[in-house]
Order: sequence, then structure tokens, then C-alpha cells
Amino acid sequence: MSSIYRYSALASRMQPSPIRELFQMIRQPGMISFAGGLPDPSAFPVGPVADCAEVLARDGRRVLQYGASEGYPPLRDCLIEMMSDRLGYEVPPDQLLVTSGSQQGVNLAARVLLDPGDVVIVEAPTYPGTIHSLRNAGARFATIPCDADGMQVDLLPEIVENVETATGLRPKLIYTVPDFSNPSGACMSLERRRLLVAFAAELEIPVFEDDPYGKLRYTGEAFPNLKHIAGGAPQVIYASSFSKVLAPGVRVAWTVATPDLVRAMVLMRQGEDLCTSTVTQALVAEYCRRGHLESHMDKILDVYSGKCAAMQRALVQHLPSGAAHWTEPEGGFFFWLELAKGSSHELFDRAIAEKVAFVPGGAFYPDNDEQIGEVHTGDRFARLCFTFADEESIDEGCRRLGRVLGG
Repeated sequence: MSSIYRYSALASRMQPSPIRELFQMIRQPGMISFAGGLPDPSAFPVGPVADCAEVLARDGRRVLQYGASEGYPPLRDCLIEMMSDRLGYEVPPDQLLVTSGSQQGVNLAARVLLDPGDVVIVEAPTYPGTIHSLRNAGARFATIPCDADGMQVDLLPEIVENVETATGLRPKLIYTVPDFSNPSGACMSLERRRLLVAFAAELEIPVFEDDPYGKLRYTGEAFPNLKHIAGGAPQVIYASSFSKVLAPGVRVAWTVATPDLVRAMVLMRQGEDLCTSTVTQALVAEYCRRGHLESHMDKILDVYSGKCAAMQRALVQHLPSGAAHWTEPEGGFFFWLELAKGSSHELFDRAIAEKVAFVPGGAFYPDNDEQIGEVHTGDRFARLCFTFADEESIDEGCRRLGRVLGG
């Protein structure tokens, strides 16, 4: 039966999320999944969050009402206090916006900054949800390679020049996950952070700094984030979330930007979801007010650092010598394997037959025809998430992966 609907140009070019499309396949009985970037549900603070529902009894008439598009005031107060530590200065209220997940922050920023055909510079590899949002805004992509120290920032001026030569356009935005990148797990060096902030100012191209994993450091030295380095300067837009440090189901995140950009994002969201759920904002605000977040961070840092070490041991023990190369992450959720030979897509099919799942590297790059300049693909790479499976499953899953690589 033919459709009666006349779909928009945007709808006709939309693509499914490559990771979410895997979910049906990896739900088979007996499957060990390193695919989804999921927190460990056994570490969720169910009891303390449930106790925080007392806020409904105390302030239910306000909490159950529509909320301000900028965010629930008690939560905004908590975030401003948190950000003074993280960013090194007190964030003015007109520079803060609460969003429904940090991806909404990316989406709103893209929709107010980009016109169809504009170019965004993204890391290669990068988070596919951002590719999806930027693509929906009509963006084209210039990719900048990464190594164990994150984005190769010294290449940025050359890439900008190449984009201008090819298109006649200056890139509108640079997107980065500098701390424990999804998917590579890389942490941008301090030297490169300073250079990126300086280049952004010199080139007059804003940087969107996505920071969902910055507090999840297990070893090594913490670096100041880009927004901290930039201070009150406008070239860095900062976003973070409670998804990885509390629970993704609350869908509460925030963006820090200049007052004019925050105002534009507020106006854009008023045509979408009006505001983030006031009930969940109130629960999160109460959770933070009671001091639970600090003690919970101690717990998940202990749990996740143990799982990270378990995957490092299992990969060393079970993968055939020379079959893959990787850098042990100092934090975050992910290992990023570079295969010595073969394709991660072919490996994925064989791995599924062995009941172990990962995400092939191609999911973390724009399509070839969307990339301006040098084209990067991820066919030699595979992302493994260590936070969801227990340590016994991590060992067995790596054993199965080793059998596949040795076959």
C-alpha cells in the first residue's frame, strides 16, 4: 500500500542510528554485549533517588506544573555551584540552559547556528548521535583525525583553509569530546586544549565541548576543560549531563554559552519540547541538594575503574598477539581497537555468531559523500564498552572475541 504522506526533504534523507539499530540483534539469549555505551544498572542509586521523590510532597504543585524553558530554578542553582568548580568561574544565570540530554544541547545549538550546506569540523572518529543531529540541521562535515592524545589540533588551520577553498565557506562550528572521547576513549592533551582554544579565537569558529565523561577519570592527571581555559571568552560552548554519572533515564543535562546563544536556543526549544521535565529536574536537584552525588561518584569510579582494568587484562590475555592494537583508557566507557587486518564489519558478523557484540568503527564517521576534503572511515576499528557487562562477562566476551580474531 502506497503512503499518503508527502515526506519532507529532511525526512527523506534521515538515517537510523547505527548503534540503536544493533540493539535488536544483540538482545539474543546468551549474547555478551560490549556494544551500547550503557552505564551499569546495578550501580544506579535507586533508593536515594526514590527517597528524593519527597520533593513532590513538599513542593508538588510547582513541580507538577509547566516549567521555565531555561530550567527548574533549584536545579539551576545546583548547576551554577557545580560549574564554578568545573569551569573555574561562577557562571552567570543567563549563560546556563537545562536540556533534555546533552544531545538536545547539540541539536539546539546546531539549529540556531547552521544553515543547510554549512560545514562543521568533527573529530574522526566522533559520537554518531552528534553526526545525526548535525546532519538533520543540513550540515556537511570536515573531519580531523585523532590519536591517543585526542584531536590533532595542529591540523586545524589547514583543514579550515581546505574547506574554504573547496566550498567558499568558513566552517561554522567545531565539535569535540575532549575527555575520554566516544568512541576512542582518548583524552586531549593539555597542550592541544590550549591550542584549540587559541585557534578557535583566531579563526572565529566556536567550539562545542561535549563533556559527559570528564568526571569519570580512573588514573592519570586531570586536565582543565576547554571552557575553563577559555574562561568567560565566547569561543567555547560547554555541555554536560547527568546521564553517565547518575542515570541516563533522568534525561537532564545542561549547556553553558553566551547569553545571546542561550536565548536563541531557548526560543528554538519553545517550538519543540517547551522545557525539560520539571519532575525529573526536581528529583535531580533534590538528589544533589542532599549531597548524594559526591558519594555516588566514589562508588561508580570504583566500579568502572575495576571493569576497565578487567577488560584490559582480558584483551591482553585472550586476543591473539598482534591481532589488534589499542591504548588503555584512563577514564570514560570505551576501548577503541584497531585491527591489524580485515574489516570490523566482517568481524562483527562472526562475533555475533560467537555471541559477543561490539560496534564496528564505521558508525563513528560521517558518510563518505558528506565529508569535505580528506575522507576518513572506520573500517579497521571497533568500539568496546566495558561499563555494562560484569567482570566475568567481560572476560568471557573477550575470550569469544579472541576466538573470532584467531579464526
